[in-house]
Amino acid sequence: MRKRFPLKGVLIALLSSVLVFALAACAGNPGNPGAAGLPGNPGNPGAQGIQGPAGEPGLPGLSGHPGNPGAPGPPGPQGIAGLDGRDAVSPMARVTVSKDTIATAGDSFSVSGSGFQANEPVTLLIQVDEALQIILGGARGAQLSANAAGAFMMSFDEIGGKSASLGRALGPRGLAANGMLGSRASTPVYIVDEAAGPAPAVDTSLAAGAAVVGDRISLWGAGFNSGEAVVMLAVGASGGSDRIVASAMANDSGAFSTDATNTLDAGTYTLQAIGSDGSTATAPLVILESK
Repeated sequence: MRKRFPLKGVLIALLSSVLVFALAACAGNPGNPGAAGLPGNPGNPGAQGIQGPAGEPGLPGLSGHPGNPGAPGPPGPQGIAGLDGRDAVSPMARVTVSKDTIATAGDSFSVSGSGFQANEPVTLLIQVDEALQIILGGARGAQLSANAAGAFMMSFDEIGGKSASLGRALGPRGLAANGMLGSRASTPVYIVDEAAGPAPAVDTSLAAGAAVVGDRISLWGAGFNSGEAVVMLAVGASGGSDRIVASAMANDSGAFSTDATNTLDAGTYTLQAIGSDGSTATAPLVILESK
């Protein structure tokens, strides 16, 4: 049995074939690709995710440089004044005795001092030990006061004091000068039972002629022991210390006369003569600026 196709279907098939052949015959070379298009707009952000766990803390950073110091504040109010301190002790106080060895009785001597406070009362004593002191001359307190220059000189016929105390004082001791304002000075002295050698003269005298600065000084003495060596001192002439002016030897009648170089400034001085046998004498010494 012969199969027959519908006429409409045959026509459609023929037209399609012709159209395909025509398209294939008319197709040219392929063109170049077009330029890339612009990027599209970003999409909407998505929802925020869940926060993750915190990390481990980091190491501390280095400390920063210190800042500049601030301006100083205003000074505080002045405090209340303190109490007045005690009077200072003179650091220059010194004391000397006319002889190194003194007998307990019948032995005269003199004590000189300098560097004390002006007009300071002074007690002179023999320091026997920590418990026993013998105040010279048998006094019960200060025997003298320093002058306005802080100097003094005093003569004693003997040490004085109780015989029992003097018996304990034999040997090397200290002769102390204690000022009531705190000044202190001492010098060694040897205490013996009997005086050695001739007794010092008790009727001595000393004189000095007025001199001009730079000129020689004339000095006279009398009443010393025969052949006694005599040293003359200007008391307190060197900043409170004694200065040796001259020396001489008494003749057979106990007198002497001598000249000395003048190294003193103008002024009035106490001239003290001290003999090797313990004889002493004093006189004023006047030094003039000019005649």
